[in-house]
Amino acid sequence: MRINNDNLMRLLASNVEPKISIILPIHPETPQIEENILNYKNLLKDVKKDLELNYPRRQWDQAIERLENLLLDRQLFSTSKKALIIFANNEAMEISRMEHQVLPKAHVGTTFLVQDLLLPEESGADPEYLINLSRDRINVFNMDNLKEVELEGVHSNFADYYPDFDVNANLNSGSYGGKNAIYHGHRTKSEEQQKDQLIYYQYLDRKLGSMYQREGTTFLLTGLPEVLDVYLNNYGNSKYIDGVIHSSMLNLSHREMLEKVNEYKNFETVALIEKIKHDLHRADNQERVINDLDTINFALMNRDIKSLISFNDGTSYSVEHNKMLVQSILNKTNSQVVYSKDAAVPSMSAIVY
Repeated sequence: MRINNDNLMRLLASNVEPKISIILPIHPETPQIEENILNYKNLLKDVKKDLELNYPRRQWDQAIERLENLLLDRQLFSTSKKALIIFANNEAMEISRMEHQVLPKAHVGTTFLVQDLLLPEESGADPEYLINLSRDRINVFNMDNLKEVELEGVHSNFADYYPDFDVNANLNSGSYGGKNAIYHGHRTKSEEQQKDQLIYYQYLDRKLGSMYQREGTTFLLTGLPEVLDVYLNNYGNSKYIDGVIHSSMLNLSHREMLEKVNEYKNFETVALIEKIKHDLHRADNQERVINDLDTINFALMNRDIKSLISFNDGTSYSVEHNKMLVQSILNKTNSQVVYSKDAAVPSMSAIVY
């Protein structure tokens, strides 16, 4: 995994110490916002105590001012993400929003604790929208909160795109996209519906493709399997499709939708972890894996490493591991962290070229 945030990359490359990491679990429900803020205050208190005991004030006063100012931003603590990772020193501060659950932790020292950035579930940006596809309409949901929204400039049903459409008629006439009237009364109603479905899907593909080209917008498609198959058979390779759930989201409660989406994300994470393990096993058979930390560190400095994988149980933060993970990020090496209950003792492996 590579980090694409230039500001974060500059902060990770900074030699200014002390380096502060705050790892904050987030409970997005409204009643929990005060608890999120209280947890942050407690972690910040731990940070200040550590700084006051071990560093001159001039080395951290600006960092603490930035961190304290975050308490004025209630919106920050009501994010729908599951965690906030906050890095700061006297030069700058950066905030990352995480998709996975964390335990609260504060750390002050010579490195940032970056391992949570490199988990498989953080390997790519989430799609911006979930689109539930039906034969002649779409329902669009914001992926951040799964609330239904409208896409600006996109007709959410075929009747709006083609106003003369009559779902109950065997004979339809009208204009598609402003063209002259077309009469098609010699087909059955089923044939007409199939034709109109393809016309609407062609329109959607054009609109969604345009959004991707302009802004990089991506979508998670859901719907009944027989409906999705029609769309995917024609447009399944489109870059704007970030994932597919072969199940309709209509008539589900918000909680049920959230469970479906989380189930999909968990499946994707498991698949990625299995791929990481498979690649590591294959490289080991080719005698391209090193496990000694000193050797890995030397290879990192020489830029001889193709992939770096850190294993632990998800509760420990090895400073030595995180220093090497930071270096691998700066080297733009493919870096991954895998949390496993079997990894009671943190370990690290590197695949060399």
